[in-house]
Amino acid sequence: MRKALPIVALTSLLAASAFASYTIVLKDGTRYVAKSKWTVTNGKALITLESGQTLQLDPNLIDAAQSEKLTNLGIRDATIINLNPVQSSNPASTRPAQPSLGTNVHLRNLPGETPAPKATPTPSSANAPAVALKAGAVPDMAIEKFKVAFENVGIFEQNVISTGGTSLRAELTADNEEKVFNAISATSFLMVRNAGVAGANLEMVELFMKTTNGGAAGRFQMTRADAEALDKHTISQQEYFVRKVLY
Repeated sequence: MRKALPIVALTSLLAASAFASYTIVLKDGTRYVAKSKWTVTNGKALITLESGQTLQLDPNLIDAAQSEKLTNLGIRDATIINLNPVQSSNPASTRPAQPSLGTNVHLRNLPGETPAPKATPTPSSANAPAVALKAGAVPDMAIEKFKVAFENVGIFEQNVISTGGTSLRAELTADNEEKVFNAISATSFLMVRNAGVAGANLEMVELFMKTTNGGAAGRFQMTRADAEALDKHTISQQEYFVRKVLY
């Protein structure tokens, strides 16, 4: 019976490929199954997924030759990224639920800080240690908290700097969609809590994300209102990406 399982899985995959209209492959290896080939409008590649959702990407991120090849072969990716897994009606295609950001991002204490009480599940600026603030700059401790948070969600190539008393700029290398959304989540999580640093006030964080090969992965100017909407789940990360991405 166990030997039959691979054959069943392969048969299911081949049968499913007959329904794929166009397989789109990005240069970082990410694949999407679309209703048709992408079109370029105002410098952006528009992709309509089988689910009916629409993506806007930099055309330079698409591997046109590989996309054409896989489409002609009838190959579709068995691990396609689902932009709305919660609403998927097909349990087999639903990705495992991602852990909440609180399980990935921790405002852990830096050297010299007083440990926060363990009974407090969500750090906030109300119980964070007071620090000396530089005039016209975000506190260094808050910047360090952002760096640690990005590392916690798998983003290690980064440069976070203060661009004013209430603003930051974060340059990140994010090679796939998951890391892009993780960066958006981590940023909103920290912004609404002012990174857990007393006296800090974050009103704007600029995110400049790129791939390892230098391609654009998304640029955003996240305001406090944006961060609060994301943190309260009144807008999803995917909706925020489509509405707010800048190229």
